[in-house]
Amino acid sequence: MKEKEAGLSRARLVSEALGLVQEEGLDALSMRGLADRLSVKAASLYWHVRDRRELLELLAESILEAVRPARTRPDWRSAVRETAAALGERVAAQKDANRILLEVPDSLTGSATYGTLKGQFETAGLSSAEASEVALMAMVHVVAAAGPMQERPVETGSVASIAIDSGSRGVLVRPGAGMQGLIRTAPDRASAAPAIVLGERVVVRRLRGVGFGEIELNPRHPWRFQIQGATWNTVLEVGGLDVRAIKLDSGAAKVECFLPRPRGVVPIEVSGGVVGLSLHRPRGVAVAADISPGALRVKLDDYAVKATVTDSRWESEVGASAAPDRYQLRISGGAVQVTLDSEAQAVDRVIADLPVEAVAEPVSALEILLDGVESRVSSRR
Repeated sequence: MKEKEAGLSRARLVSEALGLVQEEGLDALSMRGLADRLSVKAASLYWHVRDRRELLELLAESILEAVRPARTRPDWRSAVRETAAALGERVAAQKDANRILLEVPDSLTGSATYGTLKGQFETAGLSSAEASEVALMAMVHVVAAAGPMQERPVETGSVASIAIDSGSRGVLVRPGAGMQGLIRTAPDRASAAPAIVLGERVVVRRLRGVGFGEIELNPRHPWRFQIQGATWNTVLEVGGLDVRAIKLDSGAAKVECFLPRPRGVVPIEVSGGVVGLSLHRPRGVAVAADISPGALRVKLDDYAVKATVTDSRWESEVGASAAPDRYQLRISGGAVQVTLDSEAQAVDRVIADLPVEAVAEPVSALEILLDGVESRVSSRR
């Protein structure tokens, strides 16, 4: 076979994929693009990796395996700084390494660097469970802070995006007020929705916790929303925000969204495999919908169908598809139980005060974390 002659292997796939990312960035990485780089058919890659997600996991492992061993330091705090610096150097050396690692965060806890940091925090006096959590926090900070993604500050008014990541359960999103950053989460861990901020992109992954994990968004930014893959019980109370797009991927289940009045044409894309989507808009808001064959149990205002057998179009009113301000809804075949009504209350867009400029000398998040460790250990003595 040509693939055998080319010496196709997992190791070669990883090497070539990292080379492709280094040259063109992570957005250029696809199974087809990698196959073209290797001069093989795309189907040949699936003998070695299950999908792009598994490929990213392998890339993350390769990046972390190349982190240089930290030199021995006389005290735990210096040792942590040294380990963090080694991780930061490796992440900075590989283009988009921060994006790769944060897309597959489980790779962090499986790395030797994580084990080293955990041991250093245990040396400081933390329990094993505490050291595990703090080590992960330190790694996430270093990874997110490294690389070109953090060089450009987020500009007020720029379009931001939020993704509710695969595996998330019970996430509630709403506008905040008096905010300086892009997002704000609840201080109570049981009520928090863990989030990673990458420039103007926020990724939320809430795997545990009771009830809803709340996250507030800065209303000074327009927002795009994506609910990625297998998620359960997501609520978007975004009536006070400037919403630019909503996308629901296959596997999203039990999603409820309270919409604002649209500004311009706002797309809402519902992929096949989405189950249980309820959309609520204010009265008088125009909606035009395209429905593909195979969509099941669709109810849009007074229009209801158990199963679509042909491409269908629907308008909330005559001329809605030409309205300058409207929602453009696309429902793919395989979507199940999608409803739309006009029962949402019209909410004025939240206008937040401008943030107060910081005047104190800035301190790195890592140093703040280390101060917290020292305070925790000292309180037990």
